[in-house]
Amino acid sequence: MTNHYHRYLNLPFQINPLKKFKEQGDQIQHHLIKTAPFPQVDQWFHSLNLKCYLKECFYTPPHSKIPIHTDHSSYTNHAKINVTWGPTEGVIQWWHSDHVKEKVTEANENTIEYHHNLVAEEKDCTLLYEANTNRPSLVNVGVLHGTNNPTDQGRWTVCFVPTTLSNQFIEWNDAMMIFKNYIVEE
Repeated sequence: MTNHYHRYLNLPFQINPLKKFKEQGDQIQHHLIKTAPFPQVDQWFHSLNLKCYLKECFYTPPHSKIPIHTDHSSYTNHAKINVTWGPTEGVIQWWHSDHVKEKVTEANENTIEYHHNLVAEEKDCTLLYEANTNRPSLVNVGVLHGTNNPTDQGRWTVCFVPTTLSNQFIEWNDAMMIFKNYIVEE
């Protein structure tokens, strides 16, 4: 099987956790990062003729899962970069399902606008791949995915969404070429 879901990256800089990541709890959290505490990411993307469309973070509580979803209302096969702080048993998982539904989330302080996703129930899915992202990772978020944290410790992830200078998402195969000098072969 070809891995169209995840690759580890060797970045030319360190990404440090936000102070917020010291917080633990029992609720899933998702936040846009509105200030720019990661200028090295912006500079790196700029050096690759890209820009950072969105910075966000999310929290998977102990013994919890972030539900299976795509990041948009269709299968886009686009990439973003994730880094997680948490237990090694915590993973992002990619799924296939023939039973997807569209979900609309209303705008709030954490979203730019109404947000549309495809979602699926785990009982209707087949697991395709999983990986721990405690190292910088290129991940495909245009296909069904979710997180699983089976431990007693919370799991925080920061995400960076690269786009072209004209705001086009980076398709997985294009991302493999753009980031080829940073991909760690296993």
